[in-house]
Amino acid sequence: MGIVQKFLPVPATPPGSMTLAALLQHDPLLVSFDIFDTLLLRRVEPPTALFEQVGAAALAAGLVPASLSPPLFRLARQEAERRARAERSGGEVDLAAIYAALGFGDPAALIALELALEQQAIFANPLLLPVLRGLAAAGIPVVLLSDMYLAPPDLTRLLQGAGIGPDLYRRLYVSNAEGESKAGGGLFNRLLADHPHIPPARILHLGDDPLGDVAMAKAAGLQAIHYVPGPGLARLRERERSVAGLGAPVEGLLPRRAAALAGRTDADDEAGALEFGALVLGPAVAEYCRWVVAECRRQGIRRILPLMREAALFAPLLEDCIRQSDGGLTVAPLYVSRQALLPLELAGINAAAAHRLLTARPHLPWDRLLQQAGGQVPADLQPWAGLTLEQLLATAAAGPALALFDDPALQASAAAQAAATRALLLEYLTPLLGEGPVALVDLGARGSTPAALVRLLPDGRQRCQIFLAYAVADIAGPLADGIGIQVFAGQDAAGQALGRILYRSPQPLERVLTGLHGTTLGYQRKPDGAVVPVLADPPATGMEARLLGLMQQGIRRYAGMMAAACPTDSKPATGFAALLPLAAALLRPTAAEAALLGGLAYDQNDGTEGERVICDATALETVRPLADPPMQGPTLALAMGLRPALAPWPQGALTLLDPGIFQRPADQLGLEAGHGPVCRALMAKLQQQGVSRFGILAVGGEGGMGPDFIRHAREAGLEPAAYADLMGHLAPPPLFHGVPVQPMAAMRDAGLPLVLVTLGYASQLTALMQEGPGEQPPLISLRRG
Repeated sequence: MGIVQKFLPVPATPPGSMTLAALLQHDPLLVSFDIFDTLLLRRVEPPTALFEQVGAAALAAGLVPASLSPPLFRLARQEAERRARAERSGGEVDLAAIYAALGFGDPAALIALELALEQQAIFANPLLLPVLRGLAAAGIPVVLLSDMYLAPPDLTRLLQGAGIGPDLYRRLYVSNAEGESKAGGGLFNRLLADHPHIPPARILHLGDDPLGDVAMAKAAGLQAIHYVPGPGLARLRERERSVAGLGAPVEGLLPRRAAALAGRTDADDEAGALEFGALVLGPAVAEYCRWVVAECRRQGIRRILPLMREAALFAPLLEDCIRQSDGGLTVAPLYVSRQALLPLELAGINAAAAHRLLTARPHLPWDRLLQQAGGQVPADLQPWAGLTLEQLLATAAAGPALALFDDPALQASAAAQAAATRALLLEYLTPLLGEGPVALVDLGARGSTPAALVRLLPDGRQRCQIFLAYAVADIAGPLADGIGIQVFAGQDAAGQALGRILYRSPQPLERVLTGLHGTTLGYQRKPDGAVVPVLADPPATGMEARLLGLMQQGIRRYAGMMAAACPTDSKPATGFAALLPLAAALLRPTAAEAALLGGLAYDQNDGTEGERVICDATALETVRPLADPPMQGPTLALAMGLRPALAPWPQGALTLLDPGIFQRPADQLGLEAGHGPVCRALMAKLQQQGVSRFGILAVGGEGGMGPDFIRHAREAGLEPAAYADLMGHLAPPPLFHGVPVQPMAAMRDAGLPLVLVTLGYASQLTALMQEGPGEQPPLISLRRG
């Protein structure tokens, strides 16, 4: 047991980030950086979402027709850029040319609006900004290269506004001003011509585009680093789109890309836990803390008391959010638990009250409650000791056992315990509460522990506001009692639905937040008179403790990126957006997630001794009828309907038995808003046939399947070598997502196997490739016709 526990601060430089030392290992005499999605990150994703913001602002200002919705403005803006590029040799255009090609609005006013919103949307990559400063201090020159329509003066102002001033780089090369691009190789040739005294091999370039920033840099003789997140983020987003539904908005999590970039160099044996912590748990925990701080400021609450054990992580995150928003609030962990408060509920104990308490604590043996009330099990009832209420009620001993709680001596003992606990607890709480309104911050779901504190305090209802990340309908009781409760995921029906998913299987999240700290057993008075909590030993040890530490480190990584990505005056993410990644992982876990989380243990925090592994043998046997053989029926609904006591996280247990049990139906139905299922099926065909380099035949340009397929191919380590589109005007040369664009007629003789990245137009594309003399190239598709 212990009394004091230490909390870990949010690190200033997240582990795994790109460092100056890592760059200097390349021994560069000059370093060049791509700008967008490398040095500058955006607060909107995808980048074209900025055009919708421009459309909305233009509509509000009366700069565009009243009938033009923001999504339609985005389409018009993209088409105007395509037309402007088609009219220029080399395809390099500036913003003036793009808006001149737009058939409505005042070009100058729209340009000014886009530039203003672009400035608001960008922020300096917090992982690379220290690197830039380190290079400047080391005297190593830096240049910036961008294939971009923004004019150099505008781009300079954007950089300056993000904190990247001209003192951090020597020269800015922009494609529309130079008449050359990185993707065409000319911008690198211009760079080399301007630095003839530096060997190309001593120049290091960083960027996100596989062709323009990597292939063409290397072709010019430079060293190159492909600076992109790993494939995990894109896979998570696909799953979240599927779970949210085709029309539901997803993402809205500004720090997520930066958090994914921070994990580029994680060690293989740590990467899975760190990534899950940063990209799945991080949004739920860090965004909840940010929302709590924002709500406390709005309501004039200056004292925040997060409940232990979650406070071990909540407290430093809350303090960090407060520092970023000009301070003025204080945070102190509050050591309390259901177990520590149980003596308060023993006042007035009798058989009916015991039945109620044991019903609320289904894992607590009846004899343990009796002992806590001050009673002893008589010899004739010893054979039934250790049974839960449910088990006891199935025996003839139920009546005599519950009758023990009607003993006046036991009731007097319980009342004395309740009074002593109440006195100690109030003495412990008084200095923590201070004066004025107080926020009691808990994870969820019923809010029973903070509500018990509010009822205990004489002025609790007037002073205390309870904050929960998620909740279930049971909070109706405290609400009706006049207790103030706010729920992060309770702001709309969609958020409440995610809360119910977390409530069904809270063990993974709870274990990550609580497993490294012991629960509060009660309170004691020290020799100096101070009342302090008595703590159990931390439950997690060994490898489990290491995994929990890594996931907590991932959460702090997300929080660190949140500090850079989110302006102090910006609204917190919604509860739906923040909890969706975790809810999606609980509903449809991957095999790796099921192994990571299913192997964690959990405790009931209700006085019950012992722990269970989340996906133990009992859980596996409970779900096995749904998986072996696969049941014909609503598997997910049936799984979630199983008794939580037997299968705490049935989806995880099912995934351990059959890794594809939830992904297969999603792929078969094409539930994702993107083209993930079809792309994965095509990837499987390519890999089965041993094809690694190929051409793409597609339809629809940006609106078709091509962009998603190219991304999936690169994630799989495959090489799309050529691209042709049946609607050629939608994918003009020279490049489409970094893949060289060819006329459709030339693809037949390209000497490549050709993948038909379409379903509805497969027969037309097949017919085109069959025309002409010679042998038809190999065609790979899911169907023809």
